Amino acid sequence: MSKIKVMSTALSNRIAAGEVIERPASVVKELVENSIDAGSSFISVEIERAGSKLIAVTDNGCGMDAEDARLSLEQHGTSKLLSEDDLEHIMTLGFRGEAIPSIASVSNFTMFTRTADSAEGTRIDCSGGTDIKISPCGGNIGTRIEVRDIFFNLPARKKFLKSPATEEHHIEEMMILLAIGHPEIGFRLQLDNRIAFHTPAAKDQQQRLRELFGKSFVEKMLFFEHIENGLHISGCTAVPGFTRPSRRDQRVFINSRPVEAQAVYRGIKEGYATLAEPGRYNPAVLFIDMPPEELDVNVHPAKREVRFKSEYIISRAVASAISAALRRQREPETSIEPSEKLPLSGKLPLSLVLDAAEVRYQLTEKVQEPLEGLVLDSPAAELPIQTAPETNTVPEAEKEKILPAKVKIPPPATVKTPVAEPEKIPEKIEIPMVYAAPSMRGSAEKQWETPPAFSGNWPTNIIGVFEQTYILAESPGGLVLIDQHAAHERVMFESLMDAAQSSVVVQQNLLLPEVLELPRQEVSLLMSQKELFERFGFDIEKAGHTTIMLNSIPQNFGKCKDIPGFFADMLNELNENSNLNTIRPELLARAACRAAVKAHDQLDKKAMEKLLDDLKNCRQGTLCPHGRPTMITLSLKEIEKRFQRR
Repeated sequence: MSKIKVMSTALSNRIAAGEVIERPASVVKELVENSIDAGSSFISVEIERAGSKLIAVTDNGCGMDAEDARLSLEQHGTSKLLSEDDLEHIMTLGFRGEAIPSIASVSNFTMFTRTADSAEGTRIDCSGGTDIKISPCGGNIGTRIEVRDIFFNLPARKKFLKSPATEEHHIEEMMILLAIGHPEIGFRLQLDNRIAFHTPAAKDQQQRLRELFGKSFVEKMLFFEHIENGLHISGCTAVPGFTRPSRRDQRVFINSRPVEAQAVYRGIKEGYATLAEPGRYNPAVLFIDMPPEELDVNVHPAKREVRFKSEYIISRAVASAISAALRRQREPETSIEPSEKLPLSGKLPLSLVLDAAEVRYQLTEKVQEPLEGLVLDSPAAELPIQTAPETNTVPEAEKEKILPAKVKIPPPATVKTPVAEPEKIPEKIEIPMVYAAPSMRGSAEKQWETPPAFSGNWPTNIIGVFEQTYILAESPGGLVLIDQHAAHERVMFESLMDAAQSSVVVQQNLLLPEVLELPRQEVSLLMSQKELFERFGFDIEKAGHTTIMLNSIPQNFGKCKDIPGFFADMLNELNENSNLNTIRPELLARAACRAAVKAHDQLDKKAMEKLLDDLKNCRQGTLCPHGRPTMITLSLKEIEKRFQRR
């Protein structure tokens, strides 16, 4: 008897659903992408209980007749991919024909749809992908799909869903990505009868970004348009100094599809070169239009990953676009007027460009020239390429503008930052360390049990400051150098930890409330975690879709100069933390780092004395939360030895 059996349709649909439908946000993504492909001008999404009770997507697209509506529930039923040749020229967001049957197989599914030339619509009901019922109905032109009780027949998958706040955040982030990629479409998102955002059709990406992220975000971005090697790159990138602790705010769209592409991320990093801050990421929103045959979007059912025929070409073009935008910001007079931009028609065939790029790439490997040098330091390179065929229909005037005899790839300008020579420290001087770095992996309560209070020779007399960064003080043990940032970071960390463990917080009311502008999804997350911030001493009110009002701050935050950056880092940490109700020491350490005084901040003697007094009262005053020393001591014996007195 044969051991191999053919799976039933219901079972295969459930297996496919496990790949396509990861969480409620996946349902929203697939349904909204179908609405976009249907030519909709407005899409409305309704969510109840973070999608576990209801996900409803309504559009005004072309709709379906009764036969198409029935076939849409069949596995691999699609109108977007009909032959193998079509697989090489995918321009729609959906094409696999798996989304609707996968969603229907794990929920109670209802569809209402009507075309413009039909007098009545079609209604389809099914539960778990079976017992399909089709009936006529009334309704507007377009489609409405209701997904109820998702994963009701897959309890193992349902128990892996995160908290409602986390799932709502993923839904909102997905809607924002789709709204950014299609500014010509109006979007509306409703979460439990609350309008998360309602954005009408915008005239361009800049207007859409202003609606979603606020005016202050847009003012810190540099907008550009760049054409290179058959790629049209547009969008915006952050001015130097505007950073985030993660890559979450680097959003990439390939042919209007939101994707994750390491080649693009490398290009962003190379474009900033020496202006990039270690461990930080500059926000960017990039739109890359390229021939569909030069990339593969059929890598994963979720379609978030793509592969390129030549990642080098992509990285190089992105780096050039970012570098040119930064260069124009420093040199406004060299900016390109709209009339000087290259046309999109008659572009160089990418196959020729790829051949030329591979030649250059092999040459650079032979001379062992690093990629950074290729992008930043090398002179303009001239690449011989093949001559376009005579059958090319591009006019000769356009060829001279777009297809010169040699393709010149100008490198980004090298930014030379003056670097101060480090002070030479004699090799024989040894700096004793008193304590090892405390572990950050345990709970907050356990962390406080191990580090003892400092009981050594504490500095008693401040004698000066060096480089507006290191406080010089005397102690019975010798000369003490205190890093003012690390010291204040330790004070702030223990203050935040005490506030997290205690119900009593000391607030400092602001004379005038401070208005902060944040992206929409961060405002929603902040208000959902309002109680958490109140435990630290913040009094927050919502003042608009992208605006909050700060009425009071913790007492020790008086010297914090970057409150918006503090909130941005805290919210980023909350986004990455699966349990939003858990306060991790790492979160508080990052918050303390952001709130503490910085190097080169000028402190008067009274402030320095207060800082040393607060540091002395800390449980572990000799180390910052990340394990770096807050102070070092040069003993009198070591100093006398250096002066050859001993």
